[in-house]
Amino acid sequence: MKKILVIGSINMDITTVTSRMPKIGETIVGESFSTQPGGKGANQAVAIAKLGGNVKFFGALGNDLYGKRLAENLSSNNVEFCGVVIEDIPSGTAVITVVEGDNCIILNPGANDCVTPDMIKKNEKLFEEADYVLMQLEIPVESVLTAAKLAKAHGCTVIVNPAPYKELPGEIYDYIDMIVPNEHEAESMTGIYPEDEESCKKAIEALLSKGIKSAAVTLGSKGSVYSMNGSLVFTPAKKVKAVDTTAAGDTFIGGMLTYLSMDKTMEEAVKFGTAASAITVTRLGAADSIPSAEEVRI
Repeated sequence: MKKILVIGSINMDITTVTSRMPKIGETIVGESFSTQPGGKGANQAVAIAKLGGNVKFFGALGNDLYGKRLAENLSSNNVEFCGVVIEDIPSGTAVITVVEGDNCIILNPGANDCVTPDMIKKNEKLFEEADYVLMQLEIPVESVLTAAKLAKAHGCTVIVNPAPYKELPGEIYDYIDMIVPNEHEAESMTGIYPEDEESCKKAIEALLSKGIKSAAVTLGSKGSVYSMNGSLVFTPAKKVKAVDTTAAGDTFIGGMLTYLSMDKTMEEAVKFGTAASAITVTRLGAADSIPSAEEVRI
C-alpha cells in the first residue's frame, strides 16, 4: 500500500441544527448543538485512515483545549500528526448551521493560517516518505503551491481539492496531477456549471486545458463525473436520506484516494468513495460521521 501525506486544515466544528436559517437580527431556537473535530484536511486524513489507507497529516493547532481534543481525535483514528502546535493563536473553528441536511459554514482559520511556505520547507522530509500528497485550500494558497512543488520534486502524485475556492496562481497547475472540485468550485474555476452531460464535458475539458492531468467533479446528489481516455464517466450517488452533508466531499476524496493507493482502478476508486460518502451524509458531524472500511459496500 502506498503512503499518503495530507497537508491542510484542522478545525473544531461548532454545529447547530435548526429548521430554518434565521433572518438578520432574528433569534430562533435550534434543535441540537455539538462540537466535533473537523477541518477539510483533517477530515480527509481521518477518512483515509478509517477507510484503510496509510496516512500522515501535516497542519497547525493552537495550544488550547480545542487543539488538544483535535490532536486526540487524529490519534484515536490512527492518523499520525506531523504538524506543529502554535502558541498564542487559537485552533481553527468552523461555525456550522444545518438546515434539512444542508449546511452553511463560517470558517475562522486560526492556527491554519500558520501553515506557511517556510514551515512546509522545514518539513521537506515528509515528502521523501510519501507517494501521494493531498491538499485543500483552507491553508494559504502560497503554501499549497510550495508543497506541490516539493511533492513533485520528490516524485509524489499531487491531488488538490480546491475548497473552499480561492483564485489559484497559474503555475500551480504544472504540479497538480488530479483536481477534485465540487460543481460550484468547478464553475468558479471554469465559468461553466456542470449540470448535464454537455456542461460536464465542457467543465472537465476546461479544467484539463489548464495542464492538469486528470479531473473528477463531485455533483452532490447527482454523484460525480471524471474523464478517462477522452470519455466522461458518470457515477451516480447512492440514494439515502441525508441529514448532514458536512464531510461528504472529504469522505469521497478520502475513499477514492485510499483505493488508488491500493492500486485499484479509477472506476473502483470512485465507486468506493461514492459508497463511503453516502454513509457520511446519513450521520451528523464531520470526522465522526465518516464510516469505517468494513461499513462500505460497493
